[in-house]
Amino acid sequence: MMWRQLLRFGMVGLFSTFVHMVIGFLLIQSNWQPVMANLIAFTIAFLISFIGHLGFSFADQDVSLSNTLWKFALVALIGLAGNEMLLIVLLFVGDQTEIMSLWTSTGCIAFLSFALSKFWAFRGPAQPR
Repeated sequence: MMWRQLLRFGMVGLFSTFVHMVIGFLLIQSNWQPVMANLIAFTIAFLISFIGHLGFSFADQDVSLSNTLWKFALVALIGLAGNEMLLIVLLFVGDQTEIMSLWTSTGCIAFLSFALSKFWAFRGPAQPR
């Protein structure tokens, strides 16, 4: 069960990341300011990610929609902050390339996001940890 959820979590995450990048690219190419374009793209990708995880990754969980939404929003923000912090550390003290540092930080945080999502954000009230 856990491996299936992890695989589904990864699929939804990859798709929402792709959407984020495409929307951000299109908005920037349309002369939007990059920071605003990224914020809009992140928001759309977040909604797609939430819907995907609710209906696919953790579909077997019996959860409250509003309670789960705010928890997952917090997970997403923690993930974003953690990714940025780890990336900065890797760039300054690591001997990896910039791209490898990005892959490393993103990969590490993806597992943290999965754990927080599975065991907290998408966990129903009576479900065991």
